[in-house]
This record gives sequence, C-alpha cells and structure tokens, in this order.
Amino acid sequence: MRRFWLKKGSTVWDLSSGDLSLSAANFMATPAGLGVKVKVDSYEVERATFIENVKLESAEISGKLYFNDYAQFTAFAGFIGYVETTEPLRLYYSTAEEKPDYNSIDEWYRLVLIKELKKGEIDLKSGKLICDIKFQAVSRWKKDRLITLELSPFGTPLVYPYIYPYIYGGQNNVGVYIDNIGGLPTHCTVRIEAETDMPLFRIIRNGSVIDQARYNVYIRPGSHMIINSDPANQEASLYKEKKQNERKKCC
Repeated sequence: MRRFWLKKGSTVWDLSSGDLSLSAANFMATPAGLGVKVKVDSYEVERATFIENVKLESAEISGKLYFNDYAQFTAFAGFIGYVETTEPLRLYYSTAEEKPDYNSIDEWYRLVLIKELKKGEIDLKSGKLICDIKFQAVSRWKKDRLITLELSPFGTPLVYPYIYPYIYGGQNNVGVYIDNIGGLPTHCTVRIEAETDMPLFRIIRNGSVIDQARYNVYIRPGSHMIINSDPANQEASLYKEKKQNERKKCC
C-alpha cells in the first residue's frame, strides 16, 4: 500500500487514512507525478547524436483528496496555511505495509508548495467531498541522515610551564564516514554542543583533504555552533546561551 503524509514543522497530516472521521487525516487517491522527467539537450552530426546536457525538470505531483465533510476540508486548509508563501511543506511517500513512524528521518520526502487546491461539491455516490490538488515540487526525493558523535575527556588536564598563548591539539580528533546513497551531490549540517575553542573541520575524500575551515570562536557550555552547507540556508553561526546570535559570513 502506498502511503502519503504531509509535515509542517512537527505537525503531521495523514493522506492515507482509512478512517476519514479522524482529525488531521484524509485520503489522497490517483496520485500522479511521483516519477522523474528529464530534459535532454543534444545535437546531431552526420547521423551521430551527441548529448550536451541532461537535467531533471521541475515536477508537479497531483491527486484527489477525499474529505469526510466541509469541516475537514476547512481543517486541512488551516493546516497548509497561507498558500502564497515560500516556506514549503514536506510530502512523504512510503510503500511499506505498516503504518510509518512520522518522527523517523528514514523516510523519503520532497519539499513541495501548494500549486492548486480545488473545492468541489459533495459526491452523491460516495458522500465525500472530493478535491483536486497539485503540489509543485521544489526539491528531489531525499532522506535525512543524523549522525551523533559523543566525545569523552582524554587524559588529565595539561599545564603549560610558560605564560604565553599555546594550543594543545589532537586530543579529540574524530571523523565520520558519510555515504551519499543518492546519485546527486548533497549537503550536510554540523551542530557542535561542547565546550571547545577554534574547531577545525576537514573534508577528506580518498585520503586527500579537499576542503577545510577553522573557526576562531569559543563555544561555552550551553551554547552551540551550526555549520550548514545547504545553499538555501547557508550559515556558520555561534548561538549563545542567552539566545544571542553571532553570524559569520559564509563563503
């Protein structure tokens, strides 16, 4: 059974419910546009074809929403909120038989905007309100991955015999292997919750350093640092305990 659900922040709306009397739930039938479509730029020279570029085209996902009554439709309209917005919803898709864990990150989803939502009349045969809906996909299908590394103090505190600036390095060097299971480049977000100073990051591929960055900051207890490489939300920021925010310009 194919299952769909929408997520807005932490709020979930089930699109595969068998009981339309439930709150925050209805049924989406006849889904379309779940696959991919590409645009191929090519040219031909003496009956030989040369491919210049292959690019995924923007996708439109559509279906028919079954509501129990107008009140449920109104509740759904309240859930999606103001449609003239740049803040997308998450449209999840699963083929598992069991009911999904809505809090799990191990699920496929696309970021979507509401392109069209029609409000029809109560269907005389089924007694349900059937409405056409179109989602404009603004991302490809993807999954999130969460990797947590916990560090323990190593040895006893060091005491330097002279009074001038110094750094002891190499006491808590850790690495994580990131496997991109998709066929396209992706981004990651790093969150540091630890008392430390001047954190250094290196991206290593096949034993070679391809990029690195050191941040001249001191992360105090209760504070944290966010490094986000997502082009749409790029940042390298230190969030202090009092919810103040120091932002460093990203390159």
